Amino acid sequence: MELFTLYADGEGIRALFLVHLSDVARDGSSMQEHVDEAFLESCVARPEDVSYFVPGGADMFGITVRGPASIRGFLAAPGVLRAIRTFNLTHMNRGRNAYQASHCYSLADCMLQG
Repeated sequence: MELFTLYADGEGIRALFLVHLSDVARDGSSMQEHVDEAFLESCVARPEDVSYFVPGGADMFGITVRGPASIRGFLAAPGVLRAIRTFNLTHMNRGRNAYQASHCYSLADCMLQG
């Protein structure tokens, strides 16, 4: 499981981010109907560049961002970086697991310093 991936998208690129649903909900809940869509749209160049899905699992949330300008803007948003870091640290701190090698404080902190 990766917290951030880049893919080819026709002539452009798209990025996929995995975070906790509660970190992007208006009220901090894990309910999809409470997603703060205005916040997500404010982090990208064009509102249509962001979409999301719930991949399953407790409190998981997937965000797709299309286009280089929107990906840069999304990664520059402090609230987004906090959500990425929180998700990263959650997986790192689950004890011995497959995610320990790829989830670490330095990776999360590097993204926060962007």
